[in-house]
Amino acid sequence: MPKGIVSSNLTSSAVSKNRNMQKTTRVSWRRVQELAKLLARKVRARKFRPDCIVGVTVGGLVPLALLAGELGTKDVATISVRSYGRRRKGKLRVTALPKVDLRGKKVLLVDEIVDGGHTLRHVSHILKRDYGAAEVRAATLVLKKKDRVFTPDFYVLEVGAWVVFPWEFPHG
Repeated sequence: MPKGIVSSNLTSSAVSKNRNMQKTTRVSWRRVQELAKLLARKVRARKFRPDCIVGVTVGGLVPLALLAGELGTKDVATISVRSYGRRRKGKLRVTALPKVDLRGKKVLLVDEIVDGGHTLRHVSHILKRDYGAAEVRAATLVLKKKDRVFTPDFYVLEVGAWVVFPWEFPHG
């Protein structure tokens, strides 16, 4: 596994500044696995048993796989949504929808982070309106500390910095 900064609580050793002088926190592969286990515990503690887990690509793919394994869920799907281009927020666009029957099912919607919450709010609405999901709950590894339009039902860390996940590291 690629090495990153390993920190059990994302202390200052994992925080730096990017070229735009934003605080940046790098999360290691090991830490992502720890966060996914904690996230699965939160889902189980609230007695939510999803029939299907839907991950938002691309950032939600790793958390989707880890959560599916932790929760023992075999039914997974992905939805492709874009809103960032080189760290700049742009217009939210759904670029690929899954071909899956979610009518009357409980769905866990997964992404790696909630920044403003627009993506998860939009996708949650699509899953209810267009797919007929009975219940949609959202889960992320990280929640940014700022004003947001949507807060996931489950999250593990709340941070104020820009988060860089290991799949985003320039050279692994």
